[in-house]
Amino acid sequence: MDLDEMLTAPPDVAAWQLADTELLRLIPELSLLMRQLEALRVRLMHQVDQRCVAEQVGASSPGNWLAGATTMTPGQANKIVKLGRELVKHPEVATAFDAGETDYDQIRVIVELLNKVPDPDAPARSDDNTATDTDSDASGDGDGENVFDIVGTDATRTQACARYLLYAARTEDSTTLARRAKALDHILNGDKKNPDSENAELNEFHASPGLGGRIHLKGHLDAASGEALLTALSALSKPRPGADNRDGQTSKDQRTPAQRRADALTHIIRSYLDSGQAPSEGGERPHINVFVDADDLAATTDNHHHPERSQHQGRRRGPAWMPWLGPISLDLAAQISCDADITPITMDSDGNPIDVGRTTRLIPRKLRRALNARDCGCAFPGCGRPAAWTEAHHIIHWSNGGPTNLSNLVLLCRFHHTTIHRGDWTVHISKDDSHPWFTPPTWIDPQRKPMPAHNRRNQLPFAA
Repeated sequence: MDLDEMLTAPPDVAAWQLADTELLRLIPELSLLMRQLEALRVRLMHQVDQRCVAEQVGASSPGNWLAGATTMTPGQANKIVKLGRELVKHPEVATAFDAGETDYDQIRVIVELLNKVPDPDAPARSDDNTATDTDSDASGDGDGENVFDIVGTDATRTQACARYLLYAARTEDSTTLARRAKALDHILNGDKKNPDSENAELNEFHASPGLGGRIHLKGHLDAASGEALLTALSALSKPRPGADNRDGQTSKDQRTPAQRRADALTHIIRSYLDSGQAPSEGGERPHINVFVDADDLAATTDNHHHPERSQHQGRRRGPAWMPWLGPISLDLAAQISCDADITPITMDSDGNPIDVGRTTRLIPRKLRRALNARDCGCAFPGCGRPAAWTEAHHIIHWSNGGPTNLSNLVLLCRFHHTTIHRGDWTVHISKDDSHPWFTPPTWIDPQRKPMPAHNRRNQLPFAA
């Protein structure tokens, strides 16, 4: 099947019947045609613009007509109209676009740069600050082709810049090409004083609690702050084998890039609060203030081990809650309280505090060091995230009388801490080797054979 045949009735194409070789041939052909059709739309809209056709049928502008005719946003439609006007000034760029050699986003990058070229009609070699001096290998492929072979010796500044960027666009996507164009702008026009991209006074960051109890983030940063953020996120958001693994087997990281970045941001925040350098409102743990009735908390943690006692849930005094986001589940309160500072507050029947006890650290620093030495990071089978990324989990919760000692604690990353609190997996400290052993649910192992901690994964399962 050829592409022309497919395009007569695209919905009728049975893609599942196509051979692998056909798919690999047709998709690049279709992509080239889509580029050419985008260029054709720009040319046609330019004629609508030039002939005032849109105004003749009652539209306020060509962009307004296009938006209404296609359900595009006005911004998208106006960009198409604007690009048509610009391409008339740059026939070489328009020809490359029509041929499908460049896509719509690349063309917009090139045209935007060409509008900034100083003395556009001057010869390209008339001074040193021209496109011909930026890079002797515009494609980045290392072939070392002379830049004058690309732009020509008789080119004007505008022509030199256009040919240079068109050549680079053969092998670079629009994002990479935009960086090249930005560097070229700096060379041609010099550094601008405090450009918008570097102006910290324009920075904005919004963190808004949503109605569903989640936080919505939105904002933008200057170049230096953004680079610092991306640098910090990069190292922490790399895929880690077994990081999203519930069956105890080492596998590739199943988290999406967005999920990995969210985990990295959470880790950065927690590490900062752990450092003790935060203002007094944050300070050392608890970084998250949770208010919960002690009896409710004890009943919740007890129900994980004894589901038959769940009738206590009907006698709760009130929900657990946090100052910023309000009510939360008792399961989350129990997870947070595993590794926290505890301040007992005695309340009267009207909910007024009548006594505030001394704040105590559940897990002292010396005990935490011992845990780090024993578990060497997240102990969940197949994980092994660094100890700095982990929380100490009480196997028998402290609110149920569980002791805070090595025989009742295990290090777990945030993801696997949540997994254990869900109750499918269980963990215990073996009397034989004094190390954590994890028992999988029946849907993973019908025999529920205990599995050793990640740092002892070569140990054989045994009835511990």
